[in-house]
Amino acid sequence: MKQKKNNLTARPQKTSEIRKEFYKRLLFICLGIIPLLLIGEPKGPERFIGAAIVIILVYQFILIVKSSQLIVDDFFPPKTHSETKTKPFDKFIYYFAMTLFSSALVFEFFEIRVIENTINGMAFFWKSAFVGIAIATLLTIILKSTKSTVYDESSRRYSVHFGLFFGFFLLIPAVASFINHYYSDKKEDCKAYKIESKSSGNETYSLYIKTIDDPVESFKVSRGLYDRVVEGEQVILCIKKGKLGYDFVEKFKPVYE
Repeated sequence: MKQKKNNLTARPQKTSEIRKEFYKRLLFICLGIIPLLLIGEPKGPERFIGAAIVIILVYQFILIVKSSQLIVDDFFPPKTHSETKTKPFDKFIYYFAMTLFSSALVFEFFEIRVIENTINGMAFFWKSAFVGIAIATLLTIILKSTKSTVYDESSRRYSVHFGLFFGFFLLIPAVASFINHYYSDKKEDCKAYKIESKSSGNETYSLYIKTIDDPVESFKVSRGLYDRVVEGEQVILCIKKGKLGYDFVEKFKPVYE
């Protein structure tokens, strides 16, 4: 009975330093989002305030990512932090996840411009990314049910989760974009559309154009075209119908050659 009393009156375990740092940085991010929402899309001097806040938020996020393995291990302690001998299948899944992530980055790099010039491209990306997350989740459930030793070791567990989820998150939108434009209709529909506004930065040049199906969309164009067109005037978009139902701009041409 005395032992039971001691257990009942024992103090709860203190929050670890890792969790304290994680909660603190998460709080900074949440507090920083509030003024960004209030500022909206600044066009005056307040844009410098918004830029400073974004830099701080990105820095906090980078610190969280840098310590993410320690954070995961603190919340969900692994069975072991190192192994003397690794099962062949566990090693295969580790290298598969890392290869998947690396390949996804390459595919996304080649398809990002096409996605940006796809009408409703952001919706297309996020729908495809959701499918990628669903695939990674399903695969994780299967592995934990049939080959749970994959997640026993700390660094391998972290790498497998990271590779599968971020890999499929990037790979599925890239593959979907490739299918959408590579197997699209050959016919182009070229029409003139009004340029609502234009902007440039970091060697990228964007035109904001009001299309038929959408309010205003951002399209990435070449420096040459960007310099030739003017806000309020028109530019010709040659649009193709994508295989997956998302039209995309194949060519941009000034109205007056």
